[in-house]
Amino acid sequence: MSAVESVLETHKIPVLLFQSDGRRYGVRLSSVREVVEIENMEPIEGEADEYIGVMVLRKEPIPLVVVRSGANELETDLPMCIILQRGHAVIGLAVQKIIGIRSFDPAHPTKGLVASDQPQHAYLDDDGNLVQAVDPDRWFNAQSALPLISDQRAMKLADEQEKIVERPRQRYMALTIRDHLYAVDSSLVERAIDEVETTPLPKRPGVKLDSVIEVSGTVMPVLRLSRGGFEAQTIHIIVNYYGQKWSIATETVLGIVVDESPVRPSDDDTQARVISHKGAFHEVIDVPALIAQMVPDFVRSGDGRG
Repeated sequence: MSAVESVLETHKIPVLLFQSDGRRYGVRLSSVREVVEIENMEPIEGEADEYIGVMVLRKEPIPLVVVRSGANELETDLPMCIILQRGHAVIGLAVQKIIGIRSFDPAHPTKGLVASDQPQHAYLDDDGNLVQAVDPDRWFNAQSALPLISDQRAMKLADEQEKIVERPRQRYMALTIRDHLYAVDSSLVERAIDEVETTPLPKRPGVKLDSVIEVSGTVMPVLRLSRGGFEAQTIHIIVNYYGQKWSIATETVLGIVVDESPVRPSDDDTQARVISHKGAFHEVIDVPALIAQMVPDFVRSGDGRG
């Protein structure tokens, strides 16, 4: 990287991309505490137009808001929640789907994205498409219109607060691809290798695999996390999923890191989507979902199918 590129890179902002109301949005990762699934929501009344109710996360009541692109009714399928935090204030942003973490230049002021008088900003992705920027301050500054976060009287909480047994800190292998930080559950990782030759595969309908590698007589499909830059992905993370070995192609390996996000209770089995380590956020690789995306007809051994 040249000195000019290094200076330009420092201006990149990590952004969490998500989908809501069928559109793509981005929120600065510095405002994100964690990403969770929405299990239960209480329809407690509030005055803000984008407010939809309150959810309880680890016995913490959190008001839920949504992003609306206009006056149309929002789709009801909002399974994911981005937990936003400013100081001691916490708000949940209900969304349709988490897309991932990307780095952008600072958002630019623009007009016409939505039918609203509020200030509008957008990021520009690598394909030249606009990604509407979401400013969490518009909700934090309007908390008077939301149920108080600290008021648990309206929530159906247990009278006796049980002591939360903390889940041990999980370990991940951290890696980078095209300046994006990723992490994969270290319990799935067998090893990392480099200087191995890849063999191209013929294209098949519905299958996105483009190559395989052979290590010690074992042929492993190569899983890709990007749409380009394959020539720089010379390191392969060998993972074992349902008795079959797969390779995750990457550019650099940063080592084994410990998730420093807020510790979850021991009975919380929700899979992390984003982890934090030394102030940096890593997008967690969902290995089963990645395999299903690249090889839709993959059958897990011993599951009774095929």
